[in-house]
Amino acid sequence: MVDKINSLTSDFFNNFGVKIESIEVKNEENNIFLIKIKSPESGLLIGPNGKNLDNITNILKLIIKKNIIETIKIHIEINDYIKSKDDRLKTFILDKIKIVEKSGKDLMLPYYSAYDRKKIHSIVAEYKNDKIYTKSIGEGNQRRLYICKIDQKITIDLDGDDI
Repeated sequence: MVDKINSLTSDFFNNFGVKIESIEVKNEENNIFLIKIKSPESGLLIGPNGKNLDNITNILKLIIKKNIIETIKIHIEINDYIKSKDDRLKTFILDKIKIVEKSGKDLMLPYYSAYDRKKIHSIVAEYKNDKIYTKSIGEGNQRRLYICKIDQKITIDLDGDDI
C-alpha cells in the first residue's frame, strides 16, 4: 500500500506542476500514513497559515481513497512545516499553562482546528501538573478550547438545585 500511495502522490504533484525533490511514505500505525515531501516550492504548497496544505491533503485523501478503497488517514509533512508548527504550538501552550497556574483563572484560546485542539489536549495532559486541564466549549467554528485550573475551594449548594 505504501508503494501505491507513493505513486499516487507523485502523480498528483507532477500533474500539479510543482517541483518535488523527494516523497517518502511511512505507515505510522494501522492505516495511518505520513507522506513527507521535500520541495523548493514549499511556500506555495503550504500557503498562508497552512491553508493550501490543508486543501492539498483533502484532495490527495480523496484521490487515494478512490484508488485504494480501504479507509486510511494521511498526514502530509512539507519541509518539516507541521513539526515546526507543532513545536511553536507547544511553546505557546506551555506559556499559557504557566499563566493559568499563576492566575488560577481559566484561559480561553483562539479558534484552533480539530488537529490542533487534539495536540493542545495532549500537551496539557503531558504537563506535570494534574490541577491543569483542558475543556472544549461550542460547536463548529465557534468551538473554543480553555486551559483551566482545578479550583480547590469547596462548593456548597445551599438551595439543592445541583444535588
